[in-house]
Amino acid sequence: MKKFILIGLIGCILIWGSYQAMFSDNEDVTAVQDETEPQHITQNIETLINEAIEHYNRLLKQHETLEIDHETVRISDSNIKNWIIHTHIQSAVLANENLEGIELVDRALQYKHTNEAIIKWAKEVHDTEVTDKEIKDYIKQQLAHIENGEQAHPFFVKISEALELTEAEYFYEWEYDRFAQLLIQDKLYDIYQENYSQFEDEPLEEYQGRLIALMEKDLNEYRNH
Repeated sequence: MKKFILIGLIGCILIWGSYQAMFSDNEDVTAVQDETEPQHITQNIETLINEAIEHYNRLLKQHETLEIDHETVRISDSNIKNWIIHTHIQSAVLANENLEGIELVDRALQYKHTNEAIIKWAKEVHDTEVTDKEIKDYIKQQLAHIENGEQAHPFFVKISEALELTEAEYFYEWEYDRFAQLLIQDKLYDIYQENYSQFEDEPLEEYQGRLIALMEKDLNEYRNH
């Protein structure tokens, strides 16, 4: 249930459950663009990952730095590399987009800044943080879930191999910040659930949607303050 909430809150930052949903049954990537007029694409996982890495390498070759919304972005920065590759894969999977060039960097920065804003908002407004130990324990739980259910495992193996990372490096370093955000959002959702009760006869799905809307509203107000 919280996996659904997190996708709603941050729009398009790729959430753990999205990977699981996309890759649990087979090794093809199938993305649905919208509900009213769905457009499907199917790609081999290796192809998608290699495309993301190629787009990053092309950017690195063409630009040492880029100016995006008055921010100087150094393409060789390992954290920027992480978000660029992650964003390309995510956009293809969730939104049927093929981002590249400056548009890809711009979107990656949007996701990076949203990630940072959620963590800052949680701390400053809700006095909520996650420790390094909590994050690592959470990653261990997710690894156990994958190993027990064999869900999404081929994808994670292939992306870690493509990035020349061990599986441990992939989970505990490459995806560390996003796991931190996921855990923070779990805690925030619990806070909102305590503060806003479910109405009598309110369907659970509507209640969850209302909490998401409240979280989105409060986050946007914080960011625009």
